[in-house]
Amino acid sequence: MFTAHQKHKLWLRLFACIGLGLIWAFAFPKWNMVGFAWLTPACLIVIGAGTQGKSVFGWAYLASWTHAATSLYWLLNMPHFTGALAGWFSLSAYVALFPALWTAICWHLIYQFKGTAHNGAPTDTLQWLRSRTLFEAQRLSILGAVLWVGMEWIVSNLFTGFPWLLLGASQLPYAPLAQTAALGGVPMISFIVVWTSLATGIGIARTKLRTPGPWTWLPDTILPVGVTIALCIYGYQRIQSIEDSRPKETFKVALIQPAFPQTLIWNSLEDQSRFEDLLGLSKAALQLDVDLLVWPEGAFPGNIQSFKPMKDLLNQHQAWFCFNGTDVDFETLNSDHPTTFNAAFFMNPSGQLRDTYHKRHLVMFGEYVPLHQWFPILKILTPIQHLFTAGKQAEAFHLPEQDIRLFPLICFEDVMPHLSHQATHEIDCLLNLTNDGWFKESAAQFQHAGLAAFRSIETGLPMIRCGNNGLTCWVDPAGRINTPGSHLGSEDIYSKGFRIMDIPKGWKVPLTLYQNIGRYFSLTCFLISCILILAKTKKKTESPGTSNVINLE
Repeated sequence: MFTAHQKHKLWLRLFACIGLGLIWAFAFPKWNMVGFAWLTPACLIVIGAGTQGKSVFGWAYLASWTHAATSLYWLLNMPHFTGALAGWFSLSAYVALFPALWTAICWHLIYQFKGTAHNGAPTDTLQWLRSRTLFEAQRLSILGAVLWVGMEWIVSNLFTGFPWLLLGASQLPYAPLAQTAALGGVPMISFIVVWTSLATGIGIARTKLRTPGPWTWLPDTILPVGVTIALCIYGYQRIQSIEDSRPKETFKVALIQPAFPQTLIWNSLEDQSRFEDLLGLSKAALQLDVDLLVWPEGAFPGNIQSFKPMKDLLNQHQAWFCFNGTDVDFETLNSDHPTTFNAAFFMNPSGQLRDTYHKRHLVMFGEYVPLHQWFPILKILTPIQHLFTAGKQAEAFHLPEQDIRLFPLICFEDVMPHLSHQATHEIDCLLNLTNDGWFKESAAQFQHAGLAAFRSIETGLPMIRCGNNGLTCWVDPAGRINTPGSHLGSEDIYSKGFRIMDIPKGWKVPLTLYQNIGRYFSLTCFLISCILILAKTKKKTESPGTSNVINLE
């Protein structure tokens, strides 16, 4: 039985974990309270104080799950209740594992060193921290940052990878710091945030080593803050360099945003009506003398009377056309299970198909059902009628009149850094066709666009994004999201209409460090983490009598 005091402490810890998860979620779009991200790592360590064994993981998991479930609430908007609920709960539970595991590892393998202090006296955790030198304290915070990035590498690559809630991704509004992604990707920003957070927390824990005062923890923060300032200076200079290199010559793009509800997309009886809506929006956009017309993912209906009106419109205005649809491998057309692809098609002004790109990174339960051959019951979690096959290779769409080469990506492919990295030096611009209409009007559009912006920073290439119900925009090489030329029905980013955008031609920056070796930063942290865990685990097994109580009192 718990005493009244114990119950009070239990409830206090419970509310603290939930509160931490909420403020952690508020660091991400569309709330963008980015300063909360810097508090999170140190607070995760603190909530384990005074607990024993697996309780550290449990309390951290509660905070982490609250964060993930709040940030990914938009999954509940999917128009398929069973799949929406299962997807939201299971994905939140999965993503929450890694910060909780990080917290447990930090306590049990780094911070919880029981034994003797330098003078040979027994010590608890806080006493042990206070007995460390400034150099040793910095090493602890750096190792904690390395472990965090190692965990982010796992969640970004395990199974199909889900790099959606990386801590560094919350820092896009801090444009100078966000340029750090050109050096080591989003994980390098995560490293800086975690390092600074832990160094500050350890500094506060060690204040009794010094003369009492409100700023006695500052020496512990000098190094991480200095590095952060240096990176911000680099980022500011990079932004200025990119702005100075902006070409004056542009090409004009019309991006159609039909704002079709997902239930309408699934209704084949409405296909002709959808096509007529798209045709009407395209006619209005092409009146403005554009070079390229783009429809988003999921917009093109397959069951229409004739595509000829669209071809006539392209020919009349001499515009190129990119749209999304289903492609079929004709060699399998007559089989029981024909091979289909989620594809981007590129059509010239004469209405001739010039290039096709097959999506390579498919969304689980959105485009395929894993293990459905052995567990058919899994199909109840998704409303999709057929399963797509993943494409094999990247493609480039060439606009010959403008001498522009576009690198197509479909849906969440602009979230996956390794796909954008495959854009060669001949590419002028990334092009993303997406449909976030699955999630109605929510934070999903803002989170997705924010992650896509980092692909521009990492590659040094601008990106054109065409969304079914937002966020339709273009992103410059510094990761700044631009939404000019609005012909939407309202100021609401989710509304029906189109955008006209003048994209600078050939606006490319020199090959980024990320493109050369920086993309291996997170993998390096993962490998170091593995070595660290193995070494510390071996050391603990060789040191019997270690207490499991984590005490900061």
